[in-house]
Amino acid sequence: MNKALILATLGILALSGSLGAQELKITGEMWNRWTLENGKAPGDSTDAVLRHNFSLERGYLGLEPKFSETIKGRFTVDIFSTDLSKDGAGLKLKYAYVDFSQLIPIPDLTTTIGLQKVYFGTIYDWNYSLIGKAPSDEYKVANSADYGISLNGYIPGGWGEYALGLYNGEGYKNYGANLKDNVDPSLLANLRLTPLPGITIGGSVMANGSERKVKLADATDNSSYNTQLLLDGLLRAAYGPVDIWVEYISKDVKYAELFSSKDYTATALTVFPTLKLYKLIGADIDVLGRYDRWDETDNPANPNLLTAITGGINYNFGHDDSANSAMQLQLKYTAKSYDAAESAASYANGLKDTSTLMLQFKWRFANTLKI
Repeated sequence: MNKALILATLGILALSGSLGAQELKITGEMWNRWTLENGKAPGDSTDAVLRHNFSLERGYLGLEPKFSETIKGRFTVDIFSTDLSKDGAGLKLKYAYVDFSQLIPIPDLTTTIGLQKVYFGTIYDWNYSLIGKAPSDEYKVANSADYGISLNGYIPGGWGEYALGLYNGEGYKNYGANLKDNVDPSLLANLRLTPLPGITIGGSVMANGSERKVKLADATDNSSYNTQLLLDGLLRAAYGPVDIWVEYISKDVKYAELFSSKDYTATALTVFPTLKLYKLIGADIDVLGRYDRWDETDNPANPNLLTAITGGINYNFGHDDSANSAMQLQLKYTAKSYDAAESAASYANGLKDTSTLMLQFKWRFANTLKI
């Protein structure tokens, strides 16, 4: 599989001219990370170092051909450190889609076809300025990318934007025969409104199914099958050096009545402030914070109530003529703690509480070739 992806990448690069592309943008982004994680040792529950290592957490390599003023493509692979390979590295597809800006005759509407971002909550806004995933991706409410089709447009008058999507519903790691629940695709609607400069109000709704209604092996009813209604509401306020995101997520899971599995609802609340110090001190430094509360106490299979508090600082350097930084040094500390009274016994006495320190050097490049 890895060789096939490498050959596909080289093939697209070599054939871009013959496919009629006007220009080709070549991009890359590398995340070199040091991680120190402390918690309870699984065996004797003593305080221990659970992880201490350097890694390449992400190594994105991308091609973005421009075929015309209305048709553009993107193909991105992700190279990363992993213990699953004897070579210590893995490779997977991340994006592979084409944007058509005039496929449907509606002003400011783009049709995206292929492996793409999922337009749920803050997933497609998330730029990893703070080390870590977007909340809906972090708590496995929605996948960051998936195979499908989406319509993405702007509301006239600068009032906001919207998206409608149809996806497999299992993310970018599963496809074809690996899909468990491709019987029920995901349906998505996303809306963002900007009533005032600097203020954004939005929400997303996604409906999908998990597992199949009927097992493929013996055609019997599948007790693990469930339907999910995912909701997301967000508020953003950006004024001067201050940028604050507030996001609320709800995951409603329902099982068939003939089985004993119980329905449940899980929720998440995230507050994510950023202070940009450049105009205050003349150095391109950002101070970031994040508060998460993940409430899954209603899930009989894994009841837990998590509080996560994060602080971080970024130093951006290597700026180009457009003031965009090519390099970034990031420091982050996260403390995760579970409420023992509201969680399962396996969470008691801080058994799953952790504190994590991460230092990450991120560098990126982009070059456009005229063909």
